[in-house]
Amino acid sequence: DEELQAYKGRVVFRGDTIKDEDGFLAVFSEQGASASSMAASKMVDAIGRFPGNDSEDSDANGAYTQILLKDVYKLLGKKPEDVAEIWITLPRSQRPSWWDSIDEPVCLLTRNLYGHPLAGLIWEKHGEKAIIGCGFEKIKGWECLYVHRVKRLSLSVYVDDFRMSGERKSCSNVGTS
Repeated sequence: DEELQAYKGRVVFRGDTIKDEDGFLAVFSEQGASASSMAASKMVDAIGRFPGNDSEDSDANGAYTQILLKDVYKLLGKKPEDVAEIWITLPRSQRPSWWDSIDEPVCLLTRNLYGHPLAGLIWEKHGEKAIIGCGFEKIKGWECLYVHRVKRLSLSVYVDDFRMSGERKSCSNVGTS
């Protein structure tokens, strides 16, 4: 059916238009996320090229939106009352039809969203928790680089891109114990 088509798009939090409850531009004091260095990525590539080793790449699907904002305080070590609610407007095409009678409707943002000043940091903390939960440990002095000593694997993370290398047998079954 020609009417049913699949479209891919990106919804972005417009960080340049954030206002507080008084209408003033909002300021976020906690911004930033770590970036994996090119050296770390090249090192993981080199490990994968040794005899008996292999490499795998993966992207996280819908990375930022995997995280509910109500869980952010846990990731950032904050109390729930210290995390501000964020209300957003939606494009008309994304609104339910029953909103048509509401003048400038807003809704509560419930998921982490690309463009939010803390989005990268929130995603990084969420990913780090999951990676460590799989038996990896963070390498001291290297941002976004992890090692699994038992399975002899190295993992480099850049935003939502994952690059893992190590013994071929471990690369293929990292999700098992």
